[in-house]
Amino acid sequence: MFTNIPSAVLRQLVKLSERKEALMTQIQEIDRRMVRLQSRFGVPSLSTGRGAPITVARAGREARSRHTKRGALKEKIVRALRTAGHKGATIRELSKKLGVPSANLYVWFNGTGRNISGIKKTGVAKYRLK
Repeated sequence: MFTNIPSAVLRQLVKLSERKEALMTQIQEIDRRMVRLQSRFGVPSLSTGRGAPITVARAGREARSRHTKRGALKEKIVRALRTAGHKGATIRELSKKLGVPSANLYVWFNGTGRNISGIKKTGVAKYRLK
């Protein structure tokens, strides 16, 4: 698994991991102090008695790119409208079905979508294929 990684890089990863762990313990100590102060002055806290929720990223993963292949959104939208049939689909329905923010779909239909001859607007935020 780590056969292709140079030893210098592995040393850097170990140092960064140790630094991250030290910072996480500092954060937990700060959170404990905050809870103590809140309880002393009667301020209700959301996390009664627990430390702050900490998420730990998996080591060795590279950052994922959010960019998709050119035209991928168009393909998804056309496919979803085709399955919706003659009645069409609203932007909210498409957003849920495709896992795309509705704001992105509004912008797409206002720009790119109006240049596609097969897509017709049938109502407020509702589209279908001709």
